[in-house]
Amino acid sequence: MRHMIKVDFTVSDLDGKVIKTYSLDLEPSQILIEVDNAREVWDEYHVRAKSDNPIAPFEVFKTKTYKQEMMERQYLLDMHDECCGEDW
Repeated sequence: MRHMIKVDFTVSDLDGKVIKTYSLDLEPSQILIEVDNAREVWDEYHVRAKSDNPIAPFEVFKTKTYKQEMMERQYLLDMHDECCGEDW
């Protein structure tokens, strides 16, 4: 039998107003994958994942939204192309 952990997800806007909450039972190896998937779906919002599991409590939160990260990456790629004159 696989060990599952109940993970509570909170989706909030940039001002901290909660948009949606939900819970999933996940295998430990799937938690970060599911957090990244949720961030991609809710790209303009903050996603927080938290578990009060008595063995290993945790909280996962990134300070930037997925969309902000992608815009920053694109900016860096554009700067590289402009400075180096080369494509990746």
